[in-house]
Amino acid sequence: MIDYLHMLRIGDWIRFYPVIPLAGALLAGAAIEQLLLIWLIYFALIGYAFVVNNYYDVEIDRLHRGKAQSNKNPLASGAISRKGVQITMLALIGVTSLSLCFGLLGSALVLLNLILVTAYSGGPRLKDVPLLDIVTHGLMFGAVPFLAGFVLVQGEVTSGALLLTALPFMLGCEALIAHQVVEYEMDIDSTKTTITRLGQRKGLLLLGVLSAASIVILLYVTDKAMLPSWATVAAGWYLLAYPAYSCRGIFSDIRHRASAE
Repeated sequence: MIDYLHMLRIGDWIRFYPVIPLAGALLAGAAIEQLLLIWLIYFALIGYAFVVNNYYDVEIDRLHRGKAQSNKNPLASGAISRKGVQITMLALIGVTSLSLCFGLLGSALVLLNLILVTAYSGGPRLKDVPLLDIVTHGLMFGAVPFLAGFVLVQGEVTSGALLLTALPFMLGCEALIAHQVVEYEMDIDSTKTTITRLGQRKGLLLLGVLSAASIVILLYVTDKAMLPSWATVAAGWYLLAYPAYSCRGIFSDIRHRASAE
């Protein structure tokens, strides 16, 4: 059972990704019980995304020293079976069907989210298509979860609400760029990503450009959508903190090399 839980890689995402659908739900005026149910739905959906990723990356992960040492993919080490992983994925999909309690439109967005995370790691494996990998990641972990959380609690889909999805979209893009920058040395000989094409330094530059652009978008959205001040401050802090935190090891290495030189 512990090995199957490792397949969800909860520690990799629990502090960040569930915040996005909850933020959408909060802006739509969700009650506590609604927030709890949306959290459960997206806990299962995000966990499913990482299980699917491990399932289709099993051969790559067998060659990945870091993942082998941390047991992030027990399927690659042979600790669990493919059939068991398939049952786990079906169980997680079953939990996401709780979205039907909220209505058809919200459920359709949750279904779209499931399709995106499956297409990203499985067929047609969008994670191996440079640039499209980043766009898909921005949609499946940013824009779509935010909009789903908003719609699940019957939020009115206005132009302002749609404009707000640009922020989580940018954050989802930044999340993948940060991950690819950190994993650059491991990925360069085994897989194709946007950052293996650009290089690590250009990847950091791209991350900085997107972070700055996200703050500009936040200020624009605040003016047009009249976000409350607490939401603007929280979003601004989050948009800057997440990429910096994700790449903290890389920045430490750069400072160390600079001081050595």
